[in-house]
Amino acid sequence: MKFDKFSPVTGNDLTIIQGQSRYGVDCQDSAIDIYDLTTEKYWQKHPFPGNQLVFFDFQTGQKFEPISSKENQFFFSVIYQYGYFYFLHALLKQDQLTLFKYLPGQEPEIIHQMPLTGLHTYNLSLVYDKAHVWIASFDDNIDFYYPQKSSVVNEPDQTLLFINDTKLYFEQDSDFYSDNDYEHVPDRIIIKDFDDNILSDMQGNIILLSNDSFILPYWCDQRPLAGQDQYWVTISDYVQFEDLRDDYWQTRIYPGNRLIFFDQKIGKAFSPFSVQPNVCYGEPIFNDGFFYFTQVNTKSNELHIFKYQPEKEAKIIFTCSLNAVNLHNLRLISSDDSVQLVSDNDQGTDTKGCTVKGYFPDKFAITYTEDQIPLFMKNHQLYLSDYEERYNGNGDFIKYVYYTCSKDLDNRLISKELGLYTLAPNGKWWLS
Repeated sequence: MKFDKFSPVTGNDLTIIQGQSRYGVDCQDSAIDIYDLTTEKYWQKHPFPGNQLVFFDFQTGQKFEPISSKENQFFFSVIYQYGYFYFLHALLKQDQLTLFKYLPGQEPEIIHQMPLTGLHTYNLSLVYDKAHVWIASFDDNIDFYYPQKSSVVNEPDQTLLFINDTKLYFEQDSDFYSDNDYEHVPDRIIIKDFDDNILSDMQGNIILLSNDSFILPYWCDQRPLAGQDQYWVTISDYVQFEDLRDDYWQTRIYPGNRLIFFDQKIGKAFSPFSVQPNVCYGEPIFNDGFFYFTQVNTKSNELHIFKYQPEKEAKIIFTCSLNAVNLHNLRLISSDDSVQLVSDNDQGTDTKGCTVKGYFPDKFAITYTEDQIPLFMKNHQLYLSDYEERYNGNGDFIKYVYYTCSKDLDNRLISKELGLYTLAPNGKWWLS
């Protein structure tokens, strides 16, 4: 594991915008959105403190702020395509919405401006298009405002992914159900025109690659895996390990799932194992040049941890009985040059006292609060994220400020420092 930090550390929570791997972005909109700011009576009478948009360069350690934060302005909906970021910027008192095009280190370029009045601001956001960027709101209908006005029905089980050549590409979510038999219903891609006519209906998922191209590789949800930018990963049928203990599966055979690693650079897919009955895989992670994943076999009552590189054989690094672990949120986290196997105690509705339990290689039971999230292990210490809420003199919420705490294996607090760690695509943990 490698570590670095931005200077100064300001306690930001970074998001890596899909389609690129160089920048982390923090758009501090907290629990407020543009719909709240334009419809709630409170904000008609009180000034909004303003939020901040900051870009963090994982290659150079620099930070970029395209427009300085000030009262009654609001940044939201950041996307990336064809070498540039795009974001929306609202000036509330001036009744103005602006679409900006931006590259960190350069001046932001105004693409389009329009009044906020007359816009339905519920879920107002940007939509990808290979030709340009669209501005749309999402409610019962999808209402488009730029580059042209139009409206289509917003089906509750469909998500608009992007627009290409006047065609709208929707993803229809899969469902998991069990009547007499268990069945996984794969996702579908629905292609429509602006008159709401269905042009195509196919099985699959579409992903945006780092070279701005779209592909439809498999009929299961894929995502980039943190710490690298070459592979996307999917689990063909995602089931929580603890669900396999349900009464339903005591009299049935789980059909099995499989891990699929998609190499976006060469367009090839790899699976370490084929589907086997009663065998279920957990979420993989990437650390120090290798993928790691868990395998649960309910027939043999065993848990395995594998170390893996695509095109090579997966190797077992740990095995234990399922009776030796708590299956509730059983997962891997990064630990120095390998991984740590942990689970959470099932506290039910009582979230005031949470416990993360370690099984391999370190054994421990460490308590944490509902606001904290275990991140990784380093030198036999568990690092957790934490946050504080900041308010102005009027009692208005301004932003979250993030911290990182560490505890030793005896549950003693060792440190608390300003900043939150983000695992960048180059494999380095950055403190922001």
